[in-house]
Amino acid sequence: MRILIITYSREVNPGTFLQAYGVQYVFHQLYPDAQIDLIKHKRIYSITAEKKNASTKGSKLSFVKAKARAIPRRLKYEWDYRTKFHLTEQEFDFFDYDKAEFKAFAEGYDLIVVGSDTILINLERNGNYGLMWLRGIDSQKILFAASAAPVNFVLTAELREELRQSFATFKLLGVRDGATKKLIAQEIGLGNRVYEQDDPTYLIPETEFSLPSHIRRKLENVRKRQKIALVNFGVTGCAFKKELTEFVKSLGYFTISTLYNEDADCNLMSLSPFGWAAMFRYVDLSITERFHDSVFTLRNGKPVVAIDWNKKRFSKDGFSKTQYLLEKYGLGCNHFIATNIEEARRAMEYIRSLKPETQKQIIKRHNLEIIDNYTAIMENIKETLGISRTINIYSGGEVNLFNAYLSSLREQYTHI
Repeated sequence: MRILIITYSREVNPGTFLQAYGVQYVFHQLYPDAQIDLIKHKRIYSITAEKKNASTKGSKLSFVKAKARAIPRRLKYEWDYRTKFHLTEQEFDFFDYDKAEFKAFAEGYDLIVVGSDTILINLERNGNYGLMWLRGIDSQKILFAASAAPVNFVLTAELREELRQSFATFKLLGVRDGATKKLIAQEIGLGNRVYEQDDPTYLIPETEFSLPSHIRRKLENVRKRQKIALVNFGVTGCAFKKELTEFVKSLGYFTISTLYNEDADCNLMSLSPFGWAAMFRYVDLSITERFHDSVFTLRNGKPVVAIDWNKKRFSKDGFSKTQYLLEKYGLGCNHFIATNIEEARRAMEYIRSLKPETQKQIIKRHNLEIIDNYTAIMENIKETLGISRTINIYSGGEVNLFNAYLSSLREQYTHI
């Protein structure tokens, strides 16, 4: 069996990298004998927008410092990209590709998995529709935790019908959030065929993550005397980052950042994606704008306060990825919109009153629900695709390896 995964993976962004790794990992558990390839794609990230946010002399200097300090991290990501993924030999640009060439390539696979992450966020570029929409591709296809959030594109009647016809050929339509579900179920018109599933990074065992020993020792020593707070906001453009960081320090936290934050006690900018994930074991509270910062804080059983300040992170009807994530945990009170310093101070007062211990059981309960939901989702994938479940023979009898994997995950989240 040959499986192709289509998602973003090559950016120097831990969430982007690890969601792709999570998809690859879980399908390896589901089909251990399959050839599973991740599509090799050209880089899509541009630093142009971030440069535009650096409007002052100070912010421009911060931008340059951040990029210089990120060079070791970029090298680690490139190494992990080449060693942790089984990449296709052919490389594609998601929006500038030969349709006949891609069709012949894609139809050489028995199953194409589209997702996860915001793989559907762009319909087209320069008049070319993205290959991830798989228009006219005759293979078994599924969406897997795919997202179009914040869904700020406009569908014409013609395109809506084209996408309806394309998605109608997918065996399963699993999406990561309510905005994408609304797009495909209501606007495109595929109704109750669309279901939600959580980010696949929840499916990666903790044993996959490790910190360099010197950083691990540093964080362990800090936690003997202080709690640790991650304060992560964009290198440029966030007007309240300095005041917020100083405020968190005043509450007694040792502050860290994996982005460049001049006011944090410690910047951890050289971590690989697996080191970044391991760091969250030592974080007691996260205050961030970022979706995967939020996911990894929560999967480690700790609270997160998410503050959206950049309007580009919202959909036209006000949807926010971090807000939706926290609402699923029943912790919508931990989300704030702060487009100015006065609004940010409301979040600070909430942080002052927050008692992290009171939220841990809520977080733990939902983490276990995520694994239970994925147990049903993965069984449904096997049944729908008509492939029998994986059995391995041990001296003690037949063991369902995939169920054993899910049981170990549940055990992991039970004891976090």
